[in-house]
Amino acid sequence: MNEMNENFDAFDDYALKFDLDDDAIKRKYEHSYRVVHQADEIAYTLKLDEDDSYLVCLIALLHDIGRFMQWKNYKTYSDNKSINHATLGIKILFEEKLINNFKLDKKDYDLVKVAIENHNKYELNEKELSEKELLHSRILRDADKIDILYQFSNSKIISLEEENNNDISDKVKETFYKHKSIDRKDITNKNERIILKIALVYDLCYDYSKKEILEHEYLDRMLESLNNKKLFKPYIDEAKKYLKGSENNA
Repeated sequence: MNEMNENFDAFDDYALKFDLDDDAIKRKYEHSYRVVHQADEIAYTLKLDEDDSYLVCLIALLHDIGRFMQWKNYKTYSDNKSINHATLGIKILFEEKLINNFKLDKKDYDLVKVAIENHNKYELNEKELSEKELLHSRILRDADKIDILYQFSNSKIISLEEENNNDISDKVKETFYKHKSIDRKDITNKNERIILKIALVYDLCYDYSKKEILEHEYLDRMLESLNNKKLFKPYIDEAKKYLKGSENNA
């Protein structure tokens, strides 16, 4: 725990180089700490040993380190409109040597790189990952998605896309009802971007993550913030049904 406290200090030292009065920067700073908490909870439920639990928390802390410079340079968090923030984070940590400020054995450098590199991908290429790489990638992705859904359930943090009158394409609709996450390249309008966020639940791996979404009613709170409830309620209901089914089958 003392080492994680030192890591928190090092993270704060880096983050304070940016303008934390900027809501966009502040949001990513706070997101990083909440993802640490969620990742730690997942590690606990999986009964991971001390070393893996430590790595889970450190990886979670560092996973969005590229976001700060991304916003400073591009004033957007869209990777498509700027730069892949995971790639940028790895560059800052390992090429620019920021990682030296954190308590991490060099033998774990590649593991950290892999987990960060994979956290924002559409899906994991599981055949290319070792058992340990897969474990840490899955935990980070789950913890990240839990907090993304939390943020979109709380309009004081970040609001959902403004709705419009566009229809949902057959491809997006079909993918959603097959209980699959939606690829950003298939999104053509604002309404579909909201569906994409709801569909994040289909990529959750661990029982803890699914229960967390249900117990805190993140999906219901997302629906409350939407004007066109008639359009989105069937998708919210389907996602909740999926989560409850996964919970019952656990």
